[in-house]
Amino acid sequence: MNVILLSSYLQAEFSESFFPEKRSCLLYGPFLEWELKNPTYNGNPYDIIAKVIFTHSSSNEKRITEMFYDENNTWKFRFTGTKKGTWAFTTISDDPELNGFTGSIVVSRNPDKNAHGFITNCGNKWVWEGTNQPFSPQYLMYKTPDVFSIDENQVDKDINEFIVEHGFTGFHVPTIGMGWFDIHMTREGNIPIKDHKGYDAIDSDDPNPDPRTFNALEMLITKTYQAGGAVHIWMWGDQQRKLTPLRWGVNQKVDQRLQRYIAARLGPLPCWTMGYGFDLYEWINEEQLTSWHDYMHEHFGWHHYLGARSFHAQLTQISDALDYASYQQHRPDYNLYVKTILTRSDKPSFSEDRFRIRNVPRYKNKDYDTVQTRRGLWHSTMAGGVANIWGYLYDGITSYEYSLAYPNKDQIKTWSVFFHNKNRFRLNMAASKDITDGYALVDEDFKHFIFYIEDSKHISLDLSGMSSCQSAIAVDTKKKYREIQLGKLKPDFQKINLPYESDWAIAVGKFN
Repeated sequence: MNVILLSSYLQAEFSESFFPEKRSCLLYGPFLEWELKNPTYNGNPYDIIAKVIFTHSSSNEKRITEMFYDENNTWKFRFTGTKKGTWAFTTISDDPELNGFTGSIVVSRNPDKNAHGFITNCGNKWVWEGTNQPFSPQYLMYKTPDVFSIDENQVDKDINEFIVEHGFTGFHVPTIGMGWFDIHMTREGNIPIKDHKGYDAIDSDDPNPDPRTFNALEMLITKTYQAGGAVHIWMWGDQQRKLTPLRWGVNQKVDQRLQRYIAARLGPLPCWTMGYGFDLYEWINEEQLTSWHDYMHEHFGWHHYLGARSFHAQLTQISDALDYASYQQHRPDYNLYVKTILTRSDKPSFSEDRFRIRNVPRYKNKDYDTVQTRRGLWHSTMAGGVANIWGYLYDGITSYEYSLAYPNKDQIKTWSVFFHNKNRFRLNMAASKDITDGYALVDEDFKHFIFYIEDSKHISLDLSGMSSCQSAIAVDTKKKYREIQLGKLKPDFQKINLPYESDWAIAVGKFN
């Protein structure tokens, strides 16, 4: 708690305003929500500041968040438990009808052992906080809020299709842009939904956040989280299309009002990350980007990873202050993925272009096919877990930037089952080229190995670092997931004969 806030907290003259019911929730969600009516407020309700301090009774850990205005004279605030036990809260505001309310929550162990919680990192690996499991984020290009808000049942179907059946980590929501202020002003691809004017299409010189956009985003985030996935959002776009806050000033009144609203309303929800946008070289600098990052984190009660895509084909960053390292790379291969991770080994990496399959001749040197997509999943994971965004747009839907179902979804699911369902992607694993003629991930104790090779029916393995014989399986990555037993392998150098020529993954060791 900062000094100013602590002073306000100690000096506040609280009324006897209690939420009498001690509420309960499970560790890592779903989140709890409270609301207060305030019909006597003055001024713009989106500018009224009301803080809520949650304090854990035994550790004294604090979470400081803000209320958000939700129309009809109603303010709300939210909480997600990240530590078991009793939490007490107090509200602080210059507005008397939002000040001095208290209450308590009991957070219990979540019986779901797969409750992921928030996204964090361990060194250069992306990690689920709740399970402490690393993962290799692979997001699917999804719709804008104006589209997916229309039908919640379709969102459920898309979650089943793309997270359950394909095995993607979750969804990428493209540039929200002016949709922050009017849900119908978002874009799909390069085609504006309205007027082709970007920020010029917003009537107000002092716009407020549109609660409809946030209703849609929190619905998608919550449903995706319940399915074990995550959502990655692009806040802005490029200046050429006027998908920026430049009209009102970067990090100025309108922009910071929106930032506070995002932090208050979406901040307590687990499992989302945010990139600042694309083609940022057109309109943002290091100081502005760092200020955005710092201001958002000053208002977050729960940590979320913020990043910004760097310049094309460079391993530089616009600002190294951000939480993950983001790059614009066209068709990165395994070696570039490894270099990407090693360049900033203290934070996770994201190759934050969109890798699309589409029938557009002018993008023929940039776009992917199904083979490059399948291999890209394996290359980025075998390198150590670089995040990517994928989309299948081939059937002529090029003006809409959301993906159709992939024709090779069984192959994508095979990647997902091999690494994540079988818990084979480990915290202490690192890429190695010294122990195979393919690619390898190996842990520090030489107890667990992952190997991968393409267009081959043989693979050479140096397992001399193992202390004893270990079981091994092979999986044909071109087919639906099926394990082929290779028996026990000795701790020495050996050449393994595989059933036929293909792209193979081999796991050596006992994976729980």
